[in-house]
Amino acid sequence: MDFISPYIDSEKKLHIRFEKLFSLLSSCGFSGKINVFNGGETFFIILSKGSVWTDKPMNLLGNLSKSALFKVESIVNDDMKKGMKEYDGKEFLFSVILNMSRERVLEVLKPYATEFISIKPEAAKLFFLHDDLQPFVGQKRSEIFSNLKKSYRTIYFLLISQLAVIVQATDEERAKITEKLSKSDIFSEKAATEEVVEKVTQEKKQEALSEEDEIKMFLNANEKYIDVFSLFGLKGKFDDKVARREYIRIMQKIHPDKLVGISPNTALRAKEFLQLAGECYELIRDPEVASDIEHLMMKYGPIRSKTEYLKMKEYDSAMLKATALAKIGSYEAAAKLFDFIYKDTKNPAALEQKNLALWKLAPKWNKFEKADRYKEIRDDFVKISMVRQLSFEAMYILAEIYEYFEDIPDAVKVLDNILKERPDDFKAAGMKKRMLYYNKLKN
Repeated sequence: MDFISPYIDSEKKLHIRFEKLFSLLSSCGFSGKINVFNGGETFFIILSKGSVWTDKPMNLLGNLSKSALFKVESIVNDDMKKGMKEYDGKEFLFSVILNMSRERVLEVLKPYATEFISIKPEAAKLFFLHDDLQPFVGQKRSEIFSNLKKSYRTIYFLLISQLAVIVQATDEERAKITEKLSKSDIFSEKAATEEVVEKVTQEKKQEALSEEDEIKMFLNANEKYIDVFSLFGLKGKFDDKVARREYIRIMQKIHPDKLVGISPNTALRAKEFLQLAGECYELIRDPEVASDIEHLMMKYGPIRSKTEYLKMKEYDSAMLKATALAKIGSYEAAAKLFDFIYKDTKNPAALEQKNLALWKLAPKWNKFEKADRYKEIRDDFVKISMVRQLSFEAMYILAEIYEYFEDIPDAVKVLDNILKERPDDFKAAGMKKRMLYYNKLKN
């Protein structure tokens, strides 16, 4: 961001790749507009709170002239958004990259072809990336070259959006990859031509799809919705006009009259999804229920059906009961209830609260109990941190446990994470200073 700062609200224009500029601004939570000077054409896009507004097609934004210039302004108002379409920021960036030319993407990735890529856990939360990430699932690091042919756009998106990092190969690994590269034509015009031919072939197949294939494709795309609001194109707030339009679109596509002649499995799948859509629509049409769902999702995450909503209400009630037990000092009972909730729902919030309650009992544990209990709490907190950020209270505890096991580097790393968010946190600063001091004396 230090590179961009001098250009914000100034008359200076940036000469930079559009996707890189967009990613830099998004990563620091910038709200404002990017003015685009693309040859003789001038227009702007708006960024605000993780969303993007534009009326320009993705193929234009993905293939801006290399001489395009940009001016960044932080002043923006809602009137500017009129007539523009809203996109999720990361989905927008992915769409731009999907529309970029092959040569332009590979031009950036070519220097890294002999290295590896490590994908951050938060990438798994992007539902639209689910299929694209399949080749990388379960791998701590993946060879870039071997994935370039089919996944080069995904790799570029992960890197530019900071959802992945380059991991350097060893000399031995790099030598092997370089040998494979020398025998490959992945960066040649021939490979580009083959990709175009493959794309045309796929398009022809698409045109020849049967009605059943179309229904399958529709279900594959729509069954991936995040929550009851997103199923109808909404973002956490009910809008009857938008929701009704989307509900009608679903009914028109998979109404029972459309399912004549297709396989029983596909027909059953379509009927179940239509029933689910109907239940979700009726659910969020009730203002009180819609508000309740918003509240629950803010606390616990996405709700995708009526069944999940009812279960989450029970879960919330149990969480409140467990929290009340902890407040009156019944920590053992609270921990047991939180543990029961976690085993039933796998919600990390319950697991964290369980361990916070158990920690209140730590002063009573002897050294043998501490060795076992501390290890369990440490492992649980690390597990939680893989899917969401720990509370500051949990982070302090984790640092103490690392110190207990004389793992000072990891303890300091946790405290640094606290200080990154809260630079004036005297408790974290004091703990870090004490740990480093005593560790130095020991060594």
